[in-house]
Amino acid sequence: MYDFGSGMMVATWSIEGLFYVVWAISLFFIAKKAKVKNSWVAFIPVVQLVVVLHVIDKSGWAIFLLLIPVLNIILSIIWMVKFFLAFEVNVGLIVLSIIIPIVNLVLMLIIAFSDKFKYVGSTRFTES
Repeated sequence: MYDFGSGMMVATWSIEGLFYVVWAISLFFIAKKAKVKNSWVAFIPVVQLVVVLHVIDKSGWAIFLLLIPVLNIILSIIWMVKFFLAFEVNVGLIVLSIIIPIVNLVLMLIIAFSDKFKYVGSTRFTES
């Protein structure tokens, strides 16, 4: 017999898995665009945040600051704003991407595959 609850769980996990794959691929190509070392790390869950930190010229060790309640929310917003500003994204789009997660995902895809967005930030974590 088919259980509605388990069907919803499978659908939810499938959608989350799709979002993860899209996020990881986008982050990988964004890291390549920014010439960040070890861009393949974008495919490892949680550790992929190190790529975001390297794009905004922060050490990967800063990821541990996300373990502190409340500070993790504040830093996530600040770091994502810096991340998008490193590609000269419109402030209105940045605000939308913080409020609506699907906008964030679409914006990541656009940054990754569009020639319109160039990396204007600087980072010490670039490939030689």
